[in-house]
Amino acid sequence: MLARMRLGVIADVHGNEVALRAVLDDAASLGVDRWWVLGDLVLFGPRPAEALRLLRSLPGVEMLRGNTDRYVLTGEQPAPHATATDAARSVDLVERYGLVAAGIGWARGALAQAGLLDTLVGLPRELRLNLPDGARVLGLHASPSADDGPGIEPGIPDELLGRLLAGCAADVVIGGHTHRAADRLVGGIRALNPGSVGIPEHPGQAGWLLLELTAERATDPARATDNGPRAQHRTVAFDVDAVVRDLRARLHPNAEFLAAILTGQRPQRVVRDA
Repeated sequence: MLARMRLGVIADVHGNEVALRAVLDDAASLGVDRWWVLGDLVLFGPRPAEALRLLRSLPGVEMLRGNTDRYVLTGEQPAPHATATDAARSVDLVERYGLVAAGIGWARGALAQAGLLDTLVGLPRELRLNLPDGARVLGLHASPSADDGPGIEPGIPDELLGRLLAGCAADVVIGGHTHRAADRLVGGIRALNPGSVGIPEHPGQAGWLLLELTAERATDPARATDNGPRAQHRTVAFDVDAVVRDLRARLHPNAEFLAAILTGQRPQRVVRDA
C-alpha cells in the first residue's frame, strides 16, 4: 500500500475564530498530517490574535501572507476609486475605504497588544511542496504574480486562468483570495481553491480543502492518477450570530458592515476586493 499524507488547506480566515474552530473540529477525525494556510489570516473578524494563535498551533503548519495581512502590516490598501470625481459619485466606495482603514488599525492594535504582529512580518508569499512522484505543489494567495486581483475561482475563463498561472513551475496550484471553492484543470495545471473559512461564499458555511498526497513514489503505474492529488472540498456550519455578537461586544469599527456580509445581506465582494 502506498503511504499517504493528508494536507489540510485553509484560506481567508479573516480573524474569525468561531469559524476556524468549526473547521478544525470537522478535521479532527480525518487524520490531517500537516496544514497550509493561504493568507488573509486576521483582518475583519473579531478575534485576530486568537485566530492567529490557533493557526500557529496546528501540526506541521505553514502559512503565507495575503493582501489583507499586508495591509495590517503597512496600513496601505488599494484606493476604491481612481479620482476624486469617482469618489464623489459613489458614497459606498468612500465608506468602504474608511471602514477598511478603521479595521486595519483595530486589527493591528489587537495583534500588537498580543505580541503577535511580528508573526505576519516573516510570512512568505508562496509555499511549495515537491512530492516523491515528481509532482510540484504550489500554495499562494491570489496568483503567482500578486497577492490581490484575479484568482482561482469557478467562473474565471480558462484563458485568463491560464495566463495567471503561466510560468508557475507547478503541477498543482492552490490559492485563496476569491472565497470561492474551485477545482479546475487548465493547460495541464490543476488549480484548486479551498474557499473561505471566515467570510465564506455561502453565509455560515466555512470551507476548507483536504488533499491526499502520495508520500512515496508509485511503483505500479496502474495506481498512478492523471489528475494529481485526491481533493475533497468540505464545508462546515458555524455560528454566525456568535461572531456578530462578538464583533459588537468588542466595539469592532466594522461590526455592522461585517454583520451584513456574514449574514448575506450585503455582497461579500466588498471584502474580497478590499
